[in-house]
Amino acid sequence: MTNVYTLQNIKGHRLGSIREEELEKKLYNAIKSKAEINKLSEKLQDKYIKQMKVFDWERKGWSQDSLRNNTEIQKLHTHALQVINEYKKLQNKNTNLISHNAQKDISIAESKAENITNSKKIRSLESMIKILEDKLSSAQKDVISIQNDISKKESENLSLKSKIAELENIKSELESKVNELQYLKSEVISKPIIGGDDEKNMIKSNDISVVIEPSKSLRQYFISRKSMDQAGKIDNDISTQTVIFDNCSANDENTEPSKVNTEINSKPKNYNSSLIESHSQIPIGEIGAIPAVASRLEEPGFKESLYGPLCNKKVIGYGIHGSNNRLSI
Repeated sequence: MTNVYTLQNIKGHRLGSIREEELEKKLYNAIKSKAEINKLSEKLQDKYIKQMKVFDWERKGWSQDSLRNNTEIQKLHTHALQVINEYKKLQNKNTNLISHNAQKDISIAESKAENITNSKKIRSLESMIKILEDKLSSAQKDVISIQNDISKKESENLSLKSKIAELENIKSELESKVNELQYLKSEVISKPIIGGDDEKNMIKSNDISVVIEPSKSLRQYFISRKSMDQAGKIDNDISTQTVIFDNCSANDENTEPSKVNTEINSKPKNYNSSLIESHSQIPIGEIGAIPAVASRLEEPGFKESLYGPLCNKKVIGYGIHGSNNRLSI
């Protein structure tokens, strides 16, 4: 307990009155309450310190929580920004899809119109196809008929070619005969006329007639290719005219040379002029061959070679239909 000092007045005298005692009691009580207050303040300070420590600890936890909350807030903020961006993107996509759908609707309408026009074209093309099929069937029928005509013409051409080959063979035979006759003519002309009167060298035209035309071409006996259709209708374009000598007897052999001999011996010397007058149808260039033939008739063995093969045989004279040109012996 603290020391209690007595109060003295200003003059230095002790205060011992009642009032002074009360003041002392009050002072004592005040000092006592002050000590209690100090104790309480110390207790309060201890509590405060404890509370401050707790508060600091809690504040640290709150700060940590706030930091966590801030990070969460930042995360939420970034997520919100991402969501906003996604929303904007989706909105842009939506607008694009709306425009695309509008374009699709337009294209669908255009495609429907095109389908309508295409269906009309298809119908017209189907009708055209039917018409073309009909034309094709008719054309195929025409082609079949043309092929039949071509096959017929080919068969006709083959027959004509065979006939042409026959004509060529006959032509070659005729040319060989003409060459033989020309050779005989040259031999007859080259030999001199045997003496005697001109009447002796005259031959009766009814007995022996030699008519040769070497200058003329043999093409007049053949039918051209352009007239082969008409020639095909003729069954025998080339015929052989036969002169039948029935059983030449010995009397015929004796009489014919006698006629020749008498005719040769009885004609005058100027027989060329008489031959021209009597046989005007014979060419002048061929009359000179007659005396040579007559001179050869006098040679031994010529008559037998001339008349011998004609006995008991058929001698063929060659000729062409439609022509009077003829080679006869």
